[in-house]
Amino acid sequence: MQTRPRLSRILIAMAAISTAVALVVGCSSSSSTSSEPLPDAAGLLQQSAATTKGLKSAHLEITVNGKIEGLPVKKLTGDLTNVPATAVQGNATITMGGSDVDAGLVVIDGTLYASLSPNSWLDLGPAADIYDPSVILNPDSGLANILTNFSDPKSESSQTVNGVQTIKVTGNISADAVNKLVPVKATGPVPGTAWIQKDGDHNLVQAEIDPSSGNSIQMTLSNWNTPVTVTKPAM
Repeated sequence: MQTRPRLSRILIAMAAISTAVALVVGCSSSSSTSSEPLPDAAGLLQQSAATTKGLKSAHLEITVNGKIEGLPVKKLTGDLTNVPATAVQGNATITMGGSDVDAGLVVIDGTLYASLSPNSWLDLGPAADIYDPSVILNPDSGLANILTNFSDPKSESSQTVNGVQTIKVTGNISADAVNKLVPVKATGPVPGTAWIQKDGDHNLVQAEIDPSSGNSIQMTLSNWNTPVTVTKPAM
């Protein structure tokens, strides 16, 4: 019988693939040691907040680790713009009816559209009733507001994130700023981390919010101010 050797080969192959994936993921962020003093955290946050407030568009990746009550999005990859109007287009994994569903995603004119199969779109109504990722670029309630509302910030280390040299800044974020960005119903300061481009315009490269132990939401930005066009889906 060939069943057992074949099963062994399959398991070995799966293990090799898992190892390769882990190595690739692990390479997306790395720390480096240097005798160079780290920039002042408060000043860096202020500079990055000003840059983030002026963002017109960006590529966005959201990853939720654990469970964030009230936030059905598990993963999201897409492009955001607020020119000429706020809009988002991408793909997401959303929890619906207790199951994770992969769907195409468009938010335009405040309405959320989802596609479970190519060229077949559903109007899910106001995006704010589920989750509206376009808030991320809102200068008053998005990531810029998060950076403005850090307390006790500390520059921890220099890290390379997705090929960009950054300074990792930790601290606590006000409950009000967190609740405006994600519906976690925070009642007190929430631990947060920002990875800010070391040089240039000090773009925000990555932010992480940890509302409770073992549960976090990570947002990664790239392609800052690269023009984005979002088209309303044909129904």
